[in-house]
Amino acid sequence: MNSKQKILHIHFMGIAGSGMSAVAQIAAARGYDISGCDLSLDSPYLSKIKKNKIWEGHSPDHLKDVDLLCVTPAVFYQSADHPELAEGKKHGIVMKWQDFLGTYLHKDKFVIAVAGTHGKSTTSALAGLLLEKAELDPTVEVGATVKAWNNNVRIGKSKFFISEADEFHDNFATYKPDILILTLVEYDHPEFFGTYENMLNCYQRLLSRIKPDGTLIYNSDSPGCHQLLKMYGRFTNRPGRIVMRPYNLRDFPKNLKLSQPGNHNKLNALAIIKLGQILKISNHLITQSLNRFQGLDRRLDLIGETHGIKVYDDYANHPSSFAATLSALRELYPQQKITAIIEPHTFSRLRVMLSELPAVVKDADEIIVSKIFSSRETDPGDFTGADIVSALHHPHAQYIPEFPDIIRHLKSNIKDLNIILVMGSGNSYKLSRQILECL
Repeated sequence: MNSKQKILHIHFMGIAGSGMSAVAQIAAARGYDISGCDLSLDSPYLSKIKKNKIWEGHSPDHLKDVDLLCVTPAVFYQSADHPELAEGKKHGIVMKWQDFLGTYLHKDKFVIAVAGTHGKSTTSALAGLLLEKAELDPTVEVGATVKAWNNNVRIGKSKFFISEADEFHDNFATYKPDILILTLVEYDHPEFFGTYENMLNCYQRLLSRIKPDGTLIYNSDSPGCHQLLKMYGRFTNRPGRIVMRPYNLRDFPKNLKLSQPGNHNKLNALAIIKLGQILKISNHLITQSLNRFQGLDRRLDLIGETHGIKVYDDYANHPSSFAATLSALRELYPQQKITAIIEPHTFSRLRVMLSELPAVVKDADEIIVSKIFSSRETDPGDFTGADIVSALHHPHAQYIPEFPDIIRHLKSNIKDLNIILVMGSGNSYKLSRQILECL
């Protein structure tokens, strides 16, 4: 694409996604003419986007008078030969939406990026809410609905721009943060990176793009953060190049009460305390903002109660996020029976991490594993949820592939249920609501 080309009309292919829908809203607020399409418009993220230019399904006809075709990285796995994408490539107008964000929307902004294997959405939301509280009027892009805004985006008019920085597909390749928050580093997305070292190299490139005299806020309790900084120690011995601001659980203020349980949320809060200090926001405002955080949709989200049974929904899809979510729930309900339902996300992720599973599910009394949500991957034919159940080594774990059968199982054992936790980042959000309706 010609860098001097005037961009007026942007078409978003995959607009129903959590990240792309937020960026589309920001682009519209900046004066771009936007349109979009997705295979399904059944998405909670489209309610804030004008529907008259949103189509269900994909077609090259959508690209009439379009200056830029923004796509989600998944399209390169699922629809690499699709006529709409091919038409965009023919005209040289294709760009990942993350690259559009970094190249165009971040331009001339004070960028606060939040990276790491887990906690990006929550920490981005906390940062946005703090800056809003401090009347700094930030623009914020979050990969989940922030309950305080009832949206996955906040449109501000100041220089401050807060963005999640996603490592998958090197999605943050064009981000040049003034402040980078690194929540923790663990191996993920094996289908893209292939090795842990490749993933670390990806993060290293992000660190190298921190602006001169910028700041890295990082979780010093994370072995992966230490590995990254040790491997690329040149970042720590350039005075004035990057200011390093570590945080860890030992620093958590004893008088700070959070509305969200779990050590992972304490770590997210500690990152925000460091950010507030850097931006010279008063301790009173920092504490008040953290105290009043209402959470995000699909983050240990209590969606309802029926017959005395509480049903929670969570986006967790990685072994350590299963562990953190279950630990937080056990903190809330130390004596109650917890039934965890896991919808595995992609074949490659848990296959690579099978050995980690027994330790991470210790806080669940019963575990049900559904069929694997393939997402952008093709079924290899030799790995299923049954293999995951075998690897759990849990006395009360079973494989029930289909959602209706899971609901039937729960109904037949309703007297034994106290707390139900549904985890996954595919269709599991539908299952949690179906359970609540059917029990």
